[in-house]
Amino acid sequence: MKKILICAVPFSDNLGDGVIAASLAHIAGLKYPDAKVEFLDIAGRHGFDEQNLRGGGAFGVFQKLPALVRSAIVFAYCLKNYVLSWRKHWRAAISDADLVIIGGGQLFCDVALNFPSKLFLLSRLLRGKRVAVVSVGVTAKWSFWGKVLVGKFLKNAAPVFFATRDAESAKNLHDFFKVPRPSIEVVPDPALVCASAFSKELSPDKKWDVGICVSSLDALVMNSEYGSTNASGSAEFFSKLAHALRTEGARVLYFTNGAAEDNRVLAEISSQASDSDASFLVPKRPDDLVALISACSCIAAHRLHANIVAYSLNIPSVGMNWDKKVESFFRLTGRTQYLFDLSPRPDDLKASVLNLLNEKSADRRRLDELRGEVIAGTHALI
Repeated sequence: MKKILICAVPFSDNLGDGVIAASLAHIAGLKYPDAKVEFLDIAGRHGFDEQNLRGGGAFGVFQKLPALVRSAIVFAYCLKNYVLSWRKHWRAAISDADLVIIGGGQLFCDVALNFPSKLFLLSRLLRGKRVAVVSVGVTAKWSFWGKVLVGKFLKNAAPVFFATRDAESAKNLHDFFKVPRPSIEVVPDPALVCASAFSKELSPDKKWDVGICVSSLDALVMNSEYGSTNASGSAEFFSKLAHALRTEGARVLYFTNGAAEDNRVLAEISSQASDSDASFLVPKRPDDLVALISACSCIAAHRLHANIVAYSLNIPSVGMNWDKKVESFFRLTGRTQYLFDLSPRPDDLKASVLNLLNEKSADRRRLDELRGEVIAGTHALI
């Protein structure tokens, strides 16, 4: 095999997607060390510093529009970019690929037709190519047009293999898109091997006791499969948690996964900070995210891939549940006792974090099992 093309969102400002892509490339390289592994970002990005629709002030207005209007805007935006620029670049990237991997992350989801539109447009160029769907998340929340577009993607691309990252996603792929259940493998998230993929970036020292991954709770709720949920003020919630931990003497780091909406919340917290007891960091690349998490003794996070990266690095984490994919990961790893609601009481979180910090003997057996499943399962598919 000479060239493997990974189609996902590797240059997303949500750097967890970049961690997935790099981990998947690492796994592919273990099987085919002489193959060239390239990325194609289906959002049309070519690097990590490009703007996105969520980055500006118009995003707040966009959130308030009716769902049908939002979907029409997103589809028109994708179609325009496909005709003007994406198609030419994508065709060139796909032309000499021996294998096209649609892989990693919650790619089969329907938030205002975002991924359905991109997958459909991509599939128009995949006819006749060998395509494998690897370790994708599949939501159970679909609009009529979202199902139509993903259905057309599956027809055009005609994947030869299917793997989802959990059993619930496999069920959703079967229930909504009629892919035969026996044809769907379950291969856990590629980012579970990020400790190997990013081994050179890991910090040898624990600079912080607790890393708090700051998120925009409003943005999470908008993307949640659970539907509408009451979210408290984001900045206030994370500030109270940090204060509760600092009163116990913990060294606290505020960080984000890099998403623009999360960075705005972090900037708000930083501007209101009355002391210098906490640190603030915004990663710019996936390796930055892995490095800063590796420098923490424990983390607290809503974002799925902050929790997955920490788990891969054998760093304990407390999660806050805003979507089924987060719940699914904590079930997979047997750690549901460390999963809280969207915005729990800071004192409850503090107690759980302090308990984790006092743990002296982490059980690596489940982590090693999952790493083995990821590598063996991905190799079998490719």
